[in-house]
Amino acid sequence: MKRIVLSTSSSSLNYINTPHTVRLVPFHVIIDGTDHLDIRDIDTARLSQMLYDNPNLSVKTSPPTADEINALFDELYAEGYEEVLVCTISSAISKSHEIFNTLKTKFVGKMNIYVYDTKTLNIDEGALAFEADLMMQEGKSMLDIVNRLDELRKNSLFMFTLSDLNFIIRNKKLSAPAGFIANLFGIKPIMWVDESGRVIPRDKVRKIERSINYMAETAIAHIGNKDAFIYMVDTSMGFFTDDFKELLANEYGLRDVPVIPVSTVSLANHGPTGVGLGVYYGKAPRIVKYLK
Repeated sequence: MKRIVLSTSSSSLNYINTPHTVRLVPFHVIIDGTDHLDIRDIDTARLSQMLYDNPNLSVKTSPPTADEINALFDELYAEGYEEVLVCTISSAISKSHEIFNTLKTKFVGKMNIYVYDTKTLNIDEGALAFEADLMMQEGKSMLDIVNRLDELRKNSLFMFTLSDLNFIIRNKKLSAPAGFIANLFGIKPIMWVDESGRVIPRDKVRKIERSINYMAETAIAHIGNKDAFIYMVDTSMGFFTDDFKELLANEYGLRDVPVIPVSTVSLANHGPTGVGLGVYYGKAPRIVKYLK
């Protein structure tokens, strides 16, 4: 049986040098009214620099269109694929899952298409797609693959903080009154990806330096005595990366923590002034081999 894994470009897989056969489906990044196709026309480094040079730049994202997804499914069917697993960015923050789920019905009786909500984003999404790809190559059943992805999703944690909240206020990711108060008092919310896949402000800390300390302490407490793999995400501007790495090394003995570029999709929604921390614990996804 010919099988394939798809993932949206929010997965950051294009920034990791990994051998895989996952096919990435690009989002659209609209910059000052001009449509750019993610990966092909724009990437994290370029968009970070653009936003740094012009903080008032209008940036929005939109998922692959119905026509684009239909064309992709038609192409896969013509190529002889019989089973397709689509790993999407969290359905709580994007309509891409809904679009894939709706359009798969056209292919009932032609291809078996499964749409999996990763309930996450960035390299967490990519790690699940990568694991599914490996398991497909190993001949694992779809049930085994989904069960493993569920397990990985439960045994992970991702959070980030921003030094400048104006971008997420403008993009309506944080209400204007809440953002005004936060900026006024120097509060930097710790944003979490919760169990349902929503990005929510869970904790509020004054000053970005304290936010970084808080994320490190939270991650260590969350891990406890379990085996774990810790990584950082950055926007490519590196405003806080070195300080964060130094803190993790000096305070917690965590050296050589890998830094993964945030996806262009996330960057477009949250701006270039943040830093994040992610954790896999227990039986980590096999992509960590390529993150070290």
